[in-house]
Amino acid sequence: MENRPRILICDDEPLMTKSIKAVLDTGNYRVQSTNCSRHALTLIHAESPDLVILDVMMPEMTGFELLDAVDREHCDAAFIIVTGEASVDSAIKAIRKGASDYLRKPFEPDELIIRVENVLKQRQMKHDHVCVRAEKRQLENQLRQSQKMEAIGTLAGGIAHDFNNVLSIILGNAELALADMPSEDAAHLNLERILTASLRAREMIQQLLSFSRKEESGRKPLRLNSVITESLKLMRASLPTNISIKRKISTTECITIADATQIHQIMLNLCTNAAHAMESGGGVLTIRLDPVTLDSAAANTELAPGNYARLVVTDTGHGIQKDIINRIFDPYFTTKETGKGTGMGLSVVHGIIKGIGGTIRAFSGPGRFTEFHLYLPRVDAIIDAEPAIFNQQQLPGGHEHILIVDDEEMLMDMMRQVLEQLGYTVSAYTDSADALKAFLTCPRVYDLLITDMTMPGMTGTGLAKAVKAVRNDLPIILCTGFNEQISQENSQSLGIQSLIMKPVGMQQLAETIRNVLMPVSTEHRKNPRFGAPADTFVISSTHPYERFSLVDISASGLAYRHEMASVSGHSSDQLAIMTPDGEILVSGIACHSVSDIPGDSCVPGMPLSKAGQTRRGVHFEGLTMLQTELIDQFIRNHATERLH
Repeated sequence: MENRPRILICDDEPLMTKSIKAVLDTGNYRVQSTNCSRHALTLIHAESPDLVILDVMMPEMTGFELLDAVDREHCDAAFIIVTGEASVDSAIKAIRKGASDYLRKPFEPDELIIRVENVLKQRQMKHDHVCVRAEKRQLENQLRQSQKMEAIGTLAGGIAHDFNNVLSIILGNAELALADMPSEDAAHLNLERILTASLRAREMIQQLLSFSRKEESGRKPLRLNSVITESLKLMRASLPTNISIKRKISTTECITIADATQIHQIMLNLCTNAAHAMESGGGVLTIRLDPVTLDSAAANTELAPGNYARLVVTDTGHGIQKDIINRIFDPYFTTKETGKGTGMGLSVVHGIIKGIGGTIRAFSGPGRFTEFHLYLPRVDAIIDAEPAIFNQQQLPGGHEHILIVDDEEMLMDMMRQVLEQLGYTVSAYTDSADALKAFLTCPRVYDLLITDMTMPGMTGTGLAKAVKAVRNDLPIILCTGFNEQISQENSQSLGIQSLIMKPVGMQQLAETIRNVLMPVSTEHRKNPRFGAPADTFVISSTHPYERFSLVDISASGLAYRHEMASVSGHSSDQLAIMTPDGEILVSGIACHSVSDIPGDSCVPGMPLSKAGQTRRGVHFEGLTMLQTELIDQFIRNHATERLH
């Protein structure tokens, strides 16, 4: 019944007031009456009626004067003016002052009911129209804000890409310097601090990327005690010096399932708001974290009974007024002046906490303090120990030949040094077209391609496609600072074995390379190459009267030298192997050529002769048991050294 229209009657004649009230009491209205115009004005502002039936001629204050005195900003009541004059002058004057309709005394009860119903309908239609317009304005503001946020996201992605390249250089060179520096050296600690700061920056960049892509967060068990402490270390530098921080972090472990970057985001928003509240005169920011257990009496509809970690953020600023404290978590609601806030901070915090399964409550004493109480579900979980920042002794290495392509010269040079320290042979290029040209010259030389994604000219995916068209078996690692078009999922369809997000440290790079090369390395371990002694030769069925020097051999293939002008590029062939004493040990070996490497290619790790000769690599096909045994016998009796 509380939604019934409220009507106020004001007439200095008690009999008229009584008769109007009697008519309206038969309808579905809440009716109030008074015979004093000043009292009516008080009731209008205090009770906010929907309709006022107002006599024109009254002592103390006329109906016209009362219309002028109404505060229209806080009162949207409709008015029906009642007049006893025969002319319509009073009615016209009343309409001009804001009345919705008028009645001329004497009037019939039905006329009164019809006028009241019409005015209330008009008022409701006007109210609905105002609400629609207000909602439209709100939606337009939200759209503009959303577009701003999208633009910020795009900007964040661009900044992240460039910053990740710079960060990769800092991280990699610091690790290279640590690798050459004794642990007792005084500068060793400084380099470790550079690494720590770089890793913090990498987490911040990942948060920027997650924001720009609107990604779902990766939640895992984390120790709130250390995350909150770390956040406060980062916040201290950004807070004014006249604001002191008090920490009351419990020593009891508070473990929850959350994303560490989102916890940092919560702390950033709450502490920044606290700083704004205290910026004029300074104050104290208190952070308290402790484990609590809520029973059925302490819990409410938002929280079930159980174990929680309670995070309390308190400031001694100007506080929040009671009439708005329930709206502070609404999106785009802000009390800050233009340029100092978007109204999204507390809304984001509220969304994160709700997503975790917790709740947030606000308490304030205007002019004295503001407190935010955050309850996060506490769990019993084992947290894996964080890996060491850098340990060169545990880095896996290898002897493969790796092709690196990155348009950032310092980054390319840093990666080359890292991989050479790990034992790899490296060919590095800053231009993808030059890298492809080198690859096409000797496609079988390389065991792995590591390429940047965003490069001028040919992108990393374009280079990957061109390489795969020639050697579909070549593993590829794609590095990217930020790219919306590539992901772990769709990179597989491009033939890319692994996707690495920059900045990448030595540990991650070394482990990724070994994981990608594991199948190739397994093949090398099963069929290692061995050097061939002098005066061992290969005879080709396509050139039966020529002897070619054997370079190296394995159970799955061999390589020999030939004059470039004397041998055509037959893909299939049959070979015989001649021992140093001139004996044809094995013949009729079916094979196909896999590479031709000119002697002037200067390819590291490949035994070549002078310019003018070419190293041809072949792969055996369909060996018989006897051929397999004879090749194995040749390796045991004549091979000089193991090459891989």
